[in-house]
Amino acid sequence: MKRGVTLALLVSLLVGACEADAPDSTRPPIQSPPDPGEIPAFDGLDPVLRDQVAASTFRVSGIACGRSSEGSGFAVTDSLVATNAHVILGVEAPELELPDGERLVTRPVAFDADRDLALLRVEARTLAPLPLGTAEDGTVGALFGWEAGPEVDPTPFRIDRPVTVRIEAVGSEERIERRSWLLAADVEEGDSGAALVDEDGMVVGIAYATTTRGAGVAYAVRASELTDLIAEGFDSTVTIPEC
Repeated sequence: MKRGVTLALLVSLLVGACEADAPDSTRPPIQSPPDPGEIPAFDGLDPVLRDQVAASTFRVSGIACGRSSEGSGFAVTDSLVATNAHVILGVEAPELELPDGERLVTRPVAFDADRDLALLRVEARTLAPLPLGTAEDGTVGALFGWEAGPEVDPTPFRIDRPVTVRIEAVGSEERIERRSWLLAADVEEGDSGAALVDEDGMVVGIAYATTTRGAGVAYAVRASELTDLIAEGFDSTVTIPEC
């Protein structure tokens, strides 16, 4: 499995009804997702809010198996950054690049291969956390990904529907099911771990993969999965699996 990039993954889906506590409805697995429709032309965020959110997002990078791995992340507390687990797979000392160009070494404290989520502890700075929220079909907002450029590049997204993705766990051949959002969004290399922020400034998902359907279709972990991970607690340090 590739690390630190948007993964072009062939997955099977069970299509769901809503993000509420009720389980997803299901139908037989299909080999590619439904068409989520057109990407919105505008993300709906106020420019001031967009700048505030951008200041709490980061590039996450490191060296894994002799190669550079890069993705995105965002603050969830004043000392914790969330990203995808696959972004830091095999990385001993993940680094953050802040919007002002400063680089910080982090300490991994949670690594969830099934959810594809990780938490990184920052010691040297106090961060401005982004609030986690819920979403529903049709939610529009901006995906705050750090791609190839020198700064974060917010791009519009729209949530089409909740889905349960049948996929391999990060760093494993074990097949698992991941509660996700199906998105209309242009997800590019570097966007893995990017926060999906709605018009109210709430993080409603974390981008993790493109799909086999083509450009403009992607997946995100639901923010409720990150809320659950934080609530479960975490260690002072975790060992990151090798790539």
